[in-house]
Amino acid sequence: MKKVSLSTTRPVGLVIALLCLTGATLLGVHVAHKNSAYPSSDSGELDAEVVHMASTVGGRLVELRVHVNQAVKKGDLLYRIDPEPYQLAVHQAEANLALAAAEVENQERLVAVKTANAEIAQNQTQRAQTNRDLAARTVDRLKPLAGKAYIPWQEYDQARVVLNNASVSLTESQKQASAAQLAIGDLKSSLAAQQAAQAALEQARYALKQTTITAPTDGYVTSLRVKEGEILAPSQVLFTLIANDSWFVSANMRETELAAVKPSACVTVYSMIDKHKALRGHVESIGWGVLSADSAGLGRTLPLVPRQMDWVHVAQRFPVRIKLDPAAPDLLRMGATATVEINHGAACP
Repeated sequence: MKKVSLSTTRPVGLVIALLCLTGATLLGVHVAHKNSAYPSSDSGELDAEVVHMASTVGGRLVELRVHVNQAVKKGDLLYRIDPEPYQLAVHQAEANLALAAAEVENQERLVAVKTANAEIAQNQTQRAQTNRDLAARTVDRLKPLAGKAYIPWQEYDQARVVLNNASVSLTESQKQASAAQLAIGDLKSSLAAQQAAQAALEQARYALKQTTITAPTDGYVTSLRVKEGEILAPSQVLFTLIANDSWFVSANMRETELAAVKPSACVTVYSMIDKHKALRGHVESIGWGVLSADSAGLGRTLPLVPRQMDWVHVAQRFPVRIKLDPAAPDLLRMGATATVEINHGAACP
């Protein structure tokens, strides 16, 4: 039997094996470089801002202009609460304000009268002062004359009586003038009551305005499960409005990839609603922290030693917020799954 030598085929096999190993290594390096330079995630989620529609006042729902999943424009009437109780409150506040204004006018008249009385009392005090001074000078003139018997002592005594009466009258006039001045008062209390009534009227008018709810932005009505006739409590959420002015994607990226994720970086997004249409966006922000399952519920005073296996280290993921450029509405639904490619893809040439 003839033996066949394999020595000539061994070099060829080794070369092929080395080429395959080298190719696999190069391919792995290329894939690793691409993943680090162009981070991606297939677990993104479409997101949007929401407004929980509620009124600060309560009452019966008398008019509901929207239905679930309806698209609305900013300023559209959404619903109306029975305004009659709040209209009555406005009328009452207007009457209270008119009453307070009338009281201010009445107090102004009283102050004017009391001011005039105080001026009269002041004039009387001045006349009493003049009379007293005159009586005092008369006594001073008559005293030496009476001492030399030029006049009767009776005339001198009469002058002294007049002086005493004038002094008493002056004291009484001064007290009356002080009392009249104190009685004038001011308008502070009535003006404060008028301001309180004005504030109450403005508050009543504000509450009346809150019975009519309009759309604060363009959006879509969701979670609506009530009908007209429902009694609403103040601040009770009637439904949720998904804002349509800005759409976002929240994608969790591994911490090892964050070095290549920069704010304003171009992002290609594919919504699972239609995976063949690329959406363009840009990185708006990167999350600064996440709650680890290892540290949840632990006291902050205790040392934190996360549990991990020595031979396996699982990279943590951080949320990256991506703002989308305007796109077709049929591709944008809150909560839809999305695939993102940062610095790569059809939307980022």
